[in-house]
Amino acid sequence: MVYLLTFFNPVVRSLRCIEDMSQLPGINRFLDVESVCKSTLSDANQLFDPQLLQPLIKDLRSKLPNLHQIDGGNELERILDQIKLIDGSHFNVAADVQWAMRGTNQHSGGRRSVRLNCQFCLKTGVPDGISINGHDGIGEGTAAIDFIEPGTICLFDSGVVSFAYLKAILAKQAHFLCCLSKTVNFTAEPEQQQRPLTEADRQAGVQSDRIGKLTGSDRRTAPDGTFRQVIVQITDRDGQPRTLRLLTDLLDLPARLIAELYRHRWQIEIFFRWLKVHANFEHLTSHSRNGITLGFYVAVIAAMLMCLQTQRNLSLYGYNLMAMVAMGLGDTADILPLLENREKERDRDRKRQAAKRAAKKQV
Repeated sequence: MVYLLTFFNPVVRSLRCIEDMSQLPGINRFLDVESVCKSTLSDANQLFDPQLLQPLIKDLRSKLPNLHQIDGGNELERILDQIKLIDGSHFNVAADVQWAMRGTNQHSGGRRSVRLNCQFCLKTGVPDGISINGHDGIGEGTAAIDFIEPGTICLFDSGVVSFAYLKAILAKQAHFLCCLSKTVNFTAEPEQQQRPLTEADRQAGVQSDRIGKLTGSDRRTAPDGTFRQVIVQITDRDGQPRTLRLLTDLLDLPARLIAELYRHRWQIEIFFRWLKVHANFEHLTSHSRNGITLGFYVAVIAAMLMCLQTQRNLSLYGYNLMAMVAMGLGDTADILPLLENREKERDRDRKRQAAKRAAKKQV
């Protein structure tokens, strides 16, 4: 409970601040003790098993509505439950966390960080699987193997791609859709070098759709099987054209849906940004691997509770208003009308901006 309250109080950034906060009347009303001592919380970070929160996360996940508005029609809606986005992001930790990774580039300043590995459910808009790694040599692809569930569709970019990961997905009877780097070779079958494209495919930016096999090397053995490479032309955030090589084992979906599916991979990046920027979760209070994992589990629970309480996707306005509730300035019933008005303003602004972009594109 005290970690949830800390999540919604961005000025609380140390165990000592948590101890002080726990004694304030507006916060203490949520607790069963007079105060949460700094030393006790430090010991709890070392001893409490984060995995014991899994049943709570599973229960909350089962109650989450479909809050994600997705384009693509009924065909995409039918597989929405299967789609899992896979990625990782780095979070700064204290300099004396020895098991963390040390930054090596000119921008890091030698700071230490941990990587949050995340499986993100596209339907609910929140994570449903997390783990952390530090200076242990485990890459994103290796860490992601633990998330694989039969029947799911794993979406990830070239940074997560490894032949071992692709083999593990297929071995667990799951599916994948990923972006390939230039170093991964794909050989199209001669008799099926090009699948015919429809007008809807071309409008979605699809340039080619081929069936073939992955080519390994002396050091790496490619997974066996027939795969599909879909070349898609997109426009990046700077307005520049960019070509993506998408690889998948989904042979029956239309090419335009393959392109549409991959565009939604950025939802996990939006979540990481929300967690770091809007929820101010860039700085972690614990130094132990156990305590940091516990903190991330609580952040996932907080995100799920926000979606359940507001019946909306995660947003800056929702977080700020829930923080006011945590500070004792009101309750959930007080903030919901305010949030509704703010979200309506945002929707109108998004529509105006979309109309401007469409007009500019026509010109």
